[in-house]
Amino acid sequence: PDKAENGEPYQRRRPAGNPLPDSPPAFPVLQDRAPQAGSSSWRRIMLLILAITIHNVPEGLAVGVGFGAIGKSASATFQSARNLAIGIGIQNFPEGLAVSLPLRGAGFSTWKAFWFGQLSGMVEPLAGVLGAFAVVLAEPLLPYALGFAAGAMVFVVMDDIIPEAQTSGNGKLASWTSILGFVVMMSLDVGLG
Repeated sequence: PDKAENGEPYQRRRPAGNPLPDSPPAFPVLQDRAPQAGSSSWRRIMLLILAITIHNVPEGLAVGVGFGAIGKSASATFQSARNLAIGIGIQNFPEGLAVSLPLRGAGFSTWKAFWFGQLSGMVEPLAGVLGAFAVVLAEPLLPYALGFAAGAMVFVVMDDIIPEAQTSGNGKLASWTSILGFVVMMSLDVGLG
């Protein structure tokens, strides 16, 4: 830092040896360090990953049932099953990010965080195969399973994410975006049947 001595600015001299860079490196290299297993943030991250993974099971069942039920009723067509699979596939992108980003922020490498995000969704195709083979059993249970999945996600948001946003100073934004998301989803549910 510049200091004035007798009206003239000067800079503090750096010691001889390795000069320090004037700016931070363009791409900082992070060590692959996992948070402490007992820490509160690690518990929240693991709860979120578990909730999203559990949430993916009934989604996979829904897709499997959709394809397994083709031809069993007038509304059970390949097009409706395909549209359901595409819709669930699209909304899986932010779910994968919801797993990967906290892990990356906790110190995992980019690739490791990415693969954990992918692994959280791997239960979905497995559940899809199970759902396709068990259409008769899964069909009456599907509303309850999807209700459980939705409830798990609402619980995680209300119990962990919004309170965490409060401590970060973003509580109102988190609450309003939760309300907006709920209104959008209810509108889509009513509008699309």
